[in-house]
This record gives sequence, C-alpha cells and structure tokens, in this order.
Amino acid sequence: MQILESNQGIKPNQGIKAQAALQVKRLLFVGPKPPPIGGSPLTVQAMLEELALYPSIQVTVINTSPAMDVRKKMTGFNFEKIRRSILILPQFIQKIGQCDAVLVFANDLFAITLAPLLLFLARLFHKPFYLKPVGAGLDLFINAQKKPLREYLLFVLRSTDGILTQTRLLKEDLFKLGCTKVHYLPGCRPLSIINLVQKPHTPELRAIFLGHITRLKGPLVLLDALKIVSEISDEKVTCDFYGPIHDEIHDEFLEELKSIPNARYCGVAEAGTGPQLISQYDVLILPTYYDTEGHPGVLIEAMHAGVPVITTQVRTFPELVTNGINGFLVPTQDSFFLAEAIIVMAVDPNLRKGMGKANYLKGREFRADTVVDQMLNIIFPDHSTVKQG
Repeated sequence: MQILESNQGIKPNQGIKAQAALQVKRLLFVGPKPPPIGGSPLTVQAMLEELALYPSIQVTVINTSPAMDVRKKMTGFNFEKIRRSILILPQFIQKIGQCDAVLVFANDLFAITLAPLLLFLARLFHKPFYLKPVGAGLDLFINAQKKPLREYLLFVLRSTDGILTQTRLLKEDLFKLGCTKVHYLPGCRPLSIINLVQKPHTPELRAIFLGHITRLKGPLVLLDALKIVSEISDEKVTCDFYGPIHDEIHDEFLEELKSIPNARYCGVAEAGTGPQLISQYDVLILPTYYDTEGHPGVLIEAMHAGVPVITTQVRTFPELVTNGINGFLVPTQDSFFLAEAIIVMAVDPNLRKGMGKANYLKGREFRADTVVDQMLNIIFPDHSTVKQG
C-alpha cells in the first residue's frame, strides 16, 4: 500500500523513468590508468573522474597500464606484456559476472591478443562488450595483415556490441570494412579552470612543445625549424620542451638542443597541469609524423587553454585543426614549412589571439563531461543518467 500511495499522481511513463533513474548500472572498465603519463592513461583518468559524478553508474576498473619506464621502447611481444595479460584475465573472470556492460581500451596488439578472449568471456556471461581502440590506426593495422588474420580480426570487431572510435576517419574506415556498430567518441580532457596569468610583454613568440620526446613526435624537426627561423627572420622566438626524453633519442636531442640558444628543456610537467602550463605560452607546437595519431590530448589541452597550435598534416588532424582558423597544419618532417608557420605566428599577435579564441570554441566537442555523457548513452541507452551538481 505504501508503494502504491507513493506513486499516486505519477503517470506510468514517469514512474518507469523514475525507476530507471534509481537503478544502478555497473560498468567494468578495462584500460590504462596513470602512471605512466601519456595520451590513453590521461583519457582514462579523465573519463573515470567524470564517471564518478554519476550516482547511478558504478565503475569497476581493471588497470592495464604497463609497469615500466616510459622512456624505454616496448614494442612487439615481451615478458612484461605476457605478465600483464596473465594478471588481467583472472581479474576479468572474477568481475565480469558482477557488471552490466564491459568497456575495453585496446591498442592494436591488445586487439589481436587479449581482447578476443575478453569478448569470449563476456559472451559466456551474456554481457554487452564495447571496444575503444587507442589512436586511429586500427584500420591500417588490419589491412596490413595477411588474409586469415585480417578476417579473424574483422570477425572479432563485428562480434562486439559497439566500437567507440576516437576519430571520424577510423569510424568511416571500419564501416567500409563491414563493421556496422561503430560510434564516434572523440578524445577528451576535463575542462580545467585556468588561473589567468598575465603573459610577459616581451617581443618574442613563446612556444611550447609538451609531450613524450620521441623521434616520431618531431622534436628534432622543431629544433631544426627554430634554427631556420633564426637564420631567415628577425623575429624572436623561444621554445620550451616538456616531457620524458625516450632512450631512442635522448643523446641526439640534448646535443641538438645545445646548438639552439632560444630553446631549452624544462623537464616533465606534472600530470593534470597541461592546460594551465600551455596557457602561459603563445602557441603550442606538435610536429608529429606518427601516422596512427588519433586526437592527441595535448592538442585538446591547447583548446581548453585558448592557445593556437601549429601541427602537421597527419591524416586525422583536420578533425582538430582547421588550417588558418584555430592553428596551422604543415607538411610532416618539413622544417622549412614549420619555420614559416612559426614566423607568421610571431609577426601577427592579432592572428594568434583570434586563433586562440577559435581553438577554445573548438574544444567544446572534446570536453570530458560531453564525451562521457555520449558514451553512457551508447553503452546504457535505456538508462537515465543524472550527474551530481
């Protein structure tokens, strides 16, 4: 009688919605948390922090982060990855029965080794299984395989309940490969509160490189461009480098740095300080030529900081940067074109200001609160989620 009385005056549809709002959904989240600091771990951290604001979503995490020094190159099969797989499987078996859905972050190697096993277990327990590929190169990876492995990978992808791609390009390419349950879910960062610091009124352009200092991220290309700027222009440009220096490039980078008086290495930035740090500069420069880049977190952090960017014509970057609007896109591994873009930025403060505003507006699409809300609507489409605050 008490239950009936409490529902008096509530229409049937309203009662169903109220009941759904009170129901807790349990998400098993498999992905890498920091440390080490990097694109995927920071995205996972941003999503988990946002999910914690939803009372009706209970998240259980299986951390797949590698316990290693990020400066060392770790590719292919190795004992560390085998050890991690051995640790992940029993955790997954133990926790899968207590969840309502599974979300797995997976790089290319994970997608062909452990992800199929996790999908098989999810099917045994009748749990929806969603895969979120890391970066934007899964289609390239699939097409590079021989036919038997390629068909196996496509079978696994088509068997999931959904693939959440970081880029629109990967969504389109997977759809062409016959994967129809594909959703675009962009990279994200939390919208940080920026403590506005008055930038010093100096005649030079203050640039920043923020990220892992590896060869493919282009720090040597940037150093060469800075040298060209000093040779062909009277504009004053300084550049600070932040990030862990990987072993593959350590000695060469530091040696080249010595020859560029207007560049310096500033160590590793503290996690979560990216937007605040970038806001103290005039432009962020990312001359990467890593062809499987998705939505680098540092470009999103520059958006949230309202700072324009100079980056490269990697195949997915037009999704982030409209050339001449919120930054410049230059050819990869081309120090001269990069130098020219730097000079244009240095010459015109009003151009930088306008691009910075445009970049901030572009960042709305890549806010963690926006992206997590989209993700929950995909994974729990019939569940009413209400966030605290």
